[in-house]
Amino acid sequence: MKTAFLKTIIYADIFDYPLTKEEINYWLIPSKSQNSSLIEEKEGFYFLKGRKKIINLRKLRNKYSKKKYEIATTIIETLKLIPTIKLIGITGALSVDNSDKNDDIDLFIITQKNTLWTTRFLATLMLDILRVRRKPYQNEIANKICLNMFVDENHLKIPPKEQDLYTAHEVLQMKPLWEKDNIYQKFLSQNQWVKKYLPNAYKPKDTSDGKDTSEVSEGLLGWWRKQQSLLETLLKKLQLWYMKNRRTTEIINEGIIRFHPQDARIWIMEKYRKKLKDLNLKA
Repeated sequence: MKTAFLKTIIYADIFDYPLTKEEINYWLIPSKSQNSSLIEEKEGFYFLKGRKKIINLRKLRNKYSKKKYEIATTIIETLKLIPTIKLIGITGALSVDNSDKNDDIDLFIITQKNTLWTTRFLATLMLDILRVRRKPYQNEIANKICLNMFVDENHLKIPPKEQDLYTAHEVLQMKPLWEKDNIYQKFLSQNQWVKKYLPNAYKPKDTSDGKDTSEVSEGLLGWWRKQQSLLETLLKKLQLWYMKNRRTTEIINEGIIRFHPQDARIWIMEKYRKKLKDLNLKA
């Protein structure tokens, strides 16, 4: 096996996730060739030596993920009625069918320009009415919906300081379950930097169906366009006031809201670099 294969498997191992040969080629991390005897294979899965137990774990998580997909699909049927939403995608462990039984469901939402806070308000309200939203510091989170990232269509590019292997995975693993106006393609086009880290996984394609905006939604959209500037300002101030004493490591910038109490990017990349160092491999 080559170092590129080994690095790819090392990264997946952080998530207890053995890879098939096709997945290794798809998520291959570029590297110079070098032989390695640290990889084993069983049942078509490749993993680090001594880690065959994660095969059954992957199979079990795959079963849990199927159930969570059904829940997510049902919820999205409601969320897509919000006229300012342009894309709803699944991120995190569920995007690669690797969710534990007690995991929540992470959603990534792209909004129409200048409607970020309006969209978040409506999405949060809908999920609260349905009683399925994951709330801050909630202990029982299984199958709850976590609205962990909102981006408006004018701010699709990931900031340079966050452009690394972890974020490249997050961008390319995200599964759009509903979109319009071919916004997913635009999102990928704005983030071509991911090819540096995962060149084989960058495969732009048109996933927009263009049929899901109902007449009711279009009517609402016309109303929002007339009122959105004032409403957006008001709802932004209202939500920031509410969040004032509740914020942890969340990121709130122009055109982007990312609500997550812990930044997984930091500890995952630290763990990846440590694994490489332990095996005398360069990052």
